[in-house]
Amino acid sequence: MPAAAVCKLHNIALLLFLLLLFGGVALQQQIKNSLLPADQSNYNDVTTSVTSTQPNNKSSAEDEKAGECLLPLQNLSQGAFVQCRKSSPSQECLTASEFWERHCYLNMTESVRFYHLGKGGGGTILFSLVENGIVVRRDHPRPSTHGIEELLSGPVSTLLINIRDPLDRFVSAFNWRSLLFCQRDGEHRKKYPSEVDDKDRGRYQPHLRPQEFCYEKSSFQKEATIIQRLYNDDINKLAESLCEESSNFEHAVEHTKFISHAKLSMEGWLRPLLLDTNTTSIKPQGLTKFMAITFEQQSGHNSSLLEHTHEAVQQLYFDHGVDEETLDILMSRKTLRPPRVSEMMTHSSNSTAKRKVLGAVGKCCLARFLEDDYRLIQSMLGDANASNVLDPFEYVHPIIREACEWGFPIRRQLCRADLQSMLHRRAEFLDRSLGTCRDAVTLVDES
Repeated sequence: MPAAAVCKLHNIALLLFLLLLFGGVALQQQIKNSLLPADQSNYNDVTTSVTSTQPNNKSSAEDEKAGECLLPLQNLSQGAFVQCRKSSPSQECLTASEFWERHCYLNMTESVRFYHLGKGGGGTILFSLVENGIVVRRDHPRPSTHGIEELLSGPVSTLLINIRDPLDRFVSAFNWRSLLFCQRDGEHRKKYPSEVDDKDRGRYQPHLRPQEFCYEKSSFQKEATIIQRLYNDDINKLAESLCEESSNFEHAVEHTKFISHAKLSMEGWLRPLLLDTNTTSIKPQGLTKFMAITFEQQSGHNSSLLEHTHEAVQQLYFDHGVDEETLDILMSRKTLRPPRVSEMMTHSSNSTAKRKVLGAVGKCCLARFLEDDYRLIQSMLGDANASNVLDPFEYVHPIIREACEWGFPIRRQLCRADLQSMLHRRAEFLDRSLGTCRDAVTLVDES
């Protein structure tokens, strides 16, 4: 089956899942708009559980408040509005319980854009937003071409982006795609699509059930050939070929352009905000907030992606006219939903059979290949957190430096600490004064 057909089946499957979760004619078009375009493997490899709030034991006074209609939901700002599975008259004011019982959500697709970078925790963020009553417009697996103008001139006012250590994200993307392709010998899984009935192809795609199904090479001919035949499913071979001193460097760079999620770097996603011509071209009605949601495992502290996402949910509610008291009342009446989202999103993290550990030389080569991503991270931190190894970009829109400047002070601090940790872990590889990667690794081992 051609790759385009497989991608189309994947889009339909994901759309049907969200429609089953929420339902409703009005929601169909908004969910469709928020999810497209999508590719065949748009889930992250982070084990997650859905953020939810169980009903609290409330006093009678609090119960009375919760039973009142939530007026702020009728006066949302920035073009946001409430939509529900069970439609209600526009003049009707919903209570907190009715909001969840009717499967309502705040439609923020006009004002909020989510840049979902593959294999970086974006699936967790997307479904956490949906589970907490928010739908935004998502760009995945690449930024939409027409969306750039909406950032610069409006109506988009907020840009969300998920950030994971660039090296970790690249390795995860390679290993994930390697896992999905059928092996030439000894493959026990069913081959997709030839061994799957037509009626089951939507729910039995390999990216949803990688332990049971695999993509036939014909579905992604070029990508499968590169990963399996040229690099033997070994990320080390590709990484070391990406060293500038490698005789295979130019060919390896071309090969990365065919590996889903690895082919577009973070710098590539945000390039319009890094070019000199655009550093001052955002109009007043355009982008005003840049929100980085980080995923990083620091030494001594594991930054929680779900904690960051929970605060992003709060921030988006506040930015669209919902006050803290109203939000507390709304979330106090939120009930647990079936764990369907959680089950779907653990597939990647539990599928580790084919992953290979990246060696020190490979890490160095890959870090240097992704140097612009690390420079971008340095630019987000600003001059106050300057590195002795990397210089930030000369031209960046000032909003890039506000990546962590949202939410409560402790979250801002954790966001900056996450970014600093990404730089610190790769500093020895990014220091070109140490010579080639093999020289650098030798010096580090001897020190």
